[in-house]
Amino acid sequence: MKTVKPVTIVVPVYGDWPSLGDCIESLKKHVHPAVHKVMLVNDCGPDADNIEKKIKKAINGHNNFEYYRNKKNLGFVQNCNNAVLNLDKTNNDILLLNSDTKVTQNFLEEMLDVLYGDKKIAVVSPRSNNATIATIPLSSAPQKGIGALRSYELFVKIKNKLPPLSIVPTAHGFCMLIRRDLIEKYGLFDEVFGKGYGEEVDFCQRVRHAGYECALANHAYVFHQEARSFSLEAKAKLLEQNNKIIWQRYPNYRQEVRDYMESALKTENAVDHSAIRPSVGKRAKTSVKHTLTRNKLSQKIIKIVRAKRKKH
Repeated sequence: MKTVKPVTIVVPVYGDWPSLGDCIESLKKHVHPAVHKVMLVNDCGPDADNIEKKIKKAINGHNNFEYYRNKKNLGFVQNCNNAVLNLDKTNNDILLLNSDTKVTQNFLEEMLDVLYGDKKIAVVSPRSNNATIATIPLSSAPQKGIGALRSYELFVKIKNKLPPLSIVPTAHGFCMLIRRDLIEKYGLFDEVFGKGYGEEVDFCQRVRHAGYECALANHAYVFHQEARSFSLEAKAKLLEQNNKIIWQRYPNYRQEVRDYMESALKTENAVDHSAIRPSVGKRAKTSVKHTLTRNKLSQKIIKIVRAKRKKH
């Protein structure tokens, strides 16, 4: 049984209509219109007027979609903060979703199951074709992943071999589901990160230091095209600038990521991708028993991670 709680999906918009158009179409297809709300917030990029016309046409007749346009360009981080803290008038949990993504069936339900599987989970990201520690296969992350369709095909084959969640040092900013009460308690993004990159790491470290956890929903998948709003050179400059802030604030962070990657790669390598075949003559257990098993496994994973952390 899937967790049903209302979520406000915030999509910051700057440019690149082709990927944004794909994102909107996927949201119309895979987000329950009677439960969840989608906010598209135009941050006045160079093609703002044209983007606005296309957004309005795309969401016409879809009452759970809302469109906003900032009076001026705020930059990615401030755009997110303004949308969540000022424009959204609900008490919904928040899903921050990049405009260069495509969601898939049940992605949000799977992420909500993980978020509410334990009260100490604060932030959840899905698996993807190109999302560093969330990439499938993880071994391809240093090379920016494999082809998107190949990655998704592999995900479909192996997802039931994976635990429902993995506790990670940080969620990934391309798609983050966050508890509303923690945003109210700790704020959202530090605007020192300006145009973006690193703001999600900073947020995740703050809530982790307060005793919460970040997780990957291993049975949820969202495609990520990445960096359509910036040139590779501009992205590299932003990363270099903002990473200095992260490393200064959180000197243990890089080692925590390395430790996670080493452990997660061992888990991935234990799954023989080529040997996975559908079981013949076997049937799934009832949904109630499956849910109980998932919840028990989730709680066990969290206890193990916390025990390891205490030793250090």
